[in-house]
Amino acid sequence: MSTLDDFKKEWAAATPPPAPKPRVDRADLQAIAQAGSARHVNRAIQYFWASLTLQMMVYALLTHVFIRFWGVAAVQGMCLAGAALYLPFTVVLLRQFQRVARPLPTAAEAGASLQARTQQQHDSLRAFYRFKRGYEYLLIPLSTALGVWLIFRLYVPGGVPQHLTGAGIAYLLSLLCCGWAIRRENRRHFELPLQNLKALLAEFGQ
Repeated sequence: MSTLDDFKKEWAAATPPPAPKPRVDRADLQAIAQAGSARHVNRAIQYFWASLTLQMMVYALLTHVFIRFWGVAAVQGMCLAGAALYLPFTVVLLRQFQRVARPLPTAAEAGASLQARTQQQHDSLRAFYRFKRGYEYLLIPLSTALGVWLIFRLYVPGGVPQHLTGAGIAYLLSLLCCGWAIRRENRRHFELPLQNLKALLAEFGQ
């Protein structure tokens, strides 16, 4: 029995004591929260830049076609209609981008300030996402129809009236592709960041 006791003592002496758990102070927690919030918001900001670039390309293309076919009232009218269709979306996009992209408070600032800024980013992102989903029900079908009409009008003899089946197939395929791409885009750049920001705000509440 003494041999077993001696063995236990030797084992305990050879085993190093557990290292103390590192303390995480308030500043560290704020820095972690700030990094997490910035990472989630950056996904949405990537969409803002990509969307703004795409819209500038659309405006440039419509302007080119408008000038190129000067005097063709039907083509110029469609170009103006396309620009008018995208303009409200561009205005709202820029306004929400300014709100979401503002820098977070530094980790040295009060935790309440960081929490309030994170809440504001969450609310701004959610508001724009709601507008985006609602507006796309109008924007995507109409802009797709406009694009198909312009392509057939400019490059296919006879235009849409003489190629109704082909134009209809092109329209449906374009609509399906746009819907699939937008669904992926919404999931990556809005739904996941909003879920993560909501979880981060819940941690602030604790």
